[in-house]
Amino acid sequence: STWNWSNKSNTNNDNQNTNTSSSSSDDNIPSPSIQQSILTQCSSLHSSIMPLNSHLNGPLAKNSDRGTSLPFVFLVGNHSSGKSSFINYVLGRSVQTAGVAPTDDCFTVLAPGPKDVDQDGPALVGDPDIGFEGLRQFGPTLIHHAQLKVREGIRNENFMMVDSPGMIDSPVSSGGMSLAYGAASGSGGGSSGSGSNNLMDRGYDFQGVVRWFAERADVVLLFFDPDKPGTTGETLSILLHSLGGMDHKLLIVLNKADQFKKIHDFARAYGSLCWNLSKVIPRKDLPRIYTMCLPVKNEENSTSDISTTEALDQRALADLHQTRDDVLAEVMKAPKRRIDNVITNLHDSVHLLLMHSVVAEDVRKRYSKRQWENRVQELSSVVLGMGLAGLGMHFSVPPQFTGGVVAATVLGVGGMNWFNSSKLKDVEEQLLSVEELSASFQRTHPQEVNEADEFYASVWQRIRDPLRLSLWRTGLADFPAVKKGEIQELQRLLDDDIPKLRRLASPSHHGSKNE
Repeated sequence: STWNWSNKSNTNNDNQNTNTSSSSSDDNIPSPSIQQSILTQCSSLHSSIMPLNSHLNGPLAKNSDRGTSLPFVFLVGNHSSGKSSFINYVLGRSVQTAGVAPTDDCFTVLAPGPKDVDQDGPALVGDPDIGFEGLRQFGPTLIHHAQLKVREGIRNENFMMVDSPGMIDSPVSSGGMSLAYGAASGSGGGSSGSGSNNLMDRGYDFQGVVRWFAERADVVLLFFDPDKPGTTGETLSILLHSLGGMDHKLLIVLNKADQFKKIHDFARAYGSLCWNLSKVIPRKDLPRIYTMCLPVKNEENSTSDISTTEALDQRALADLHQTRDDVLAEVMKAPKRRIDNVITNLHDSVHLLLMHSVVAEDVRKRYSKRQWENRVQELSSVVLGMGLAGLGMHFSVPPQFTGGVVAATVLGVGGMNWFNSSKLKDVEEQLLSVEELSASFQRTHPQEVNEADEFYASVWQRIRDPLRLSLWRTGLADFPAVKKGEIQELQRLLDDDIPKLRRLASPSHHGSKNE
């Protein structure tokens, strides 16, 4: 039978409220009732814009307003980098198989539940409540390489974790580091080539699946290990193509740092990781790299934070353990991050749809103006011809002249219509060119362009190609008009509703308007 995820989520929120009411108050975290209210409002507002998105063939994916039943943490990285071990550490029990060699080729969803249950990929994707039905778009191969593990008695009672297959290709393999370098340097076709290689290597679009999970995850952990500090090409390609734009929830982890016996080895591995990351992160300043280690099992088979004396000294180990606790703290914030991420996703979706609507309407109006000019021109020719024919009949001009005027009018208007139609096609192609679409963006957003607003520039880069494809598929002659009230409603969401949700979710601080 299907586990009722909605009821489980509500029960967990109530338990969390009972057990951690004092800590939630100290951390200024919204109460579970407020969190649920925010999620409900976000879902309602997101659903309210989906009809317009469908009407305009907008940039928002189908069912993008539907999230997973519980927040979740997504782990991706090299094989044998400690992803499965970290999951077991967080859960407080051994659930995932850990090892030096690749141990799993599946995307595994680990969820809390009343008893231990394992389900295969079709059951996971077919579950109407848990929220992973969108994986169906990646085909049957992926579905059969996914699974669900429900476990009782685990620490994460209010969020899920998702483990991914370890990445194992060499740096020079196609779709790996060489591809990442090419894309970073602006070479064309990198993405498509990578996609085809992914399909060949795994049987499904691995980069696309990782991005699907990462977009919906509340925390994303990217694992590296000392043996392969950033030199696995597929990992760097994933960082470039699948995790781009997710810096706010991405944590880069260099795990197993307690294996270094010499400071030179640590410096070399850390420097190698930074150097490789700099090739795919287009910024001077690299993000923080969490160097950590997990507790090891001593001879009595008990878990301990005491590592071998041949490794780093105790002060260095204490720093690694503190960093591990920092990562664990971020993981445990997944429920709170869900609130922020849902509001951010709503804000992002409204911005995308608003810009899509405004620019599309500008292009449609320009095309419509040219279309009406042609119609007026043809109608004027018809009126002129008929007027001359009428005058000829009124003044008893020979019928040959009147007939000639009528014939000339018909031929002239027909030829004009053919000429205008062909020119209108050229106009449509011109309006749908990248240059003209960019001109429409600049015309509809003059203030943002003058201020060099990078946020609007990034939004435009994201919707430009989908907008062009949408306009081309529908045709400017058939593209629906956007009502002024629809644009005003989207703007109202950005100006009023979303800021209200932000205030509900934000901690109290000086200058805030929270009561």
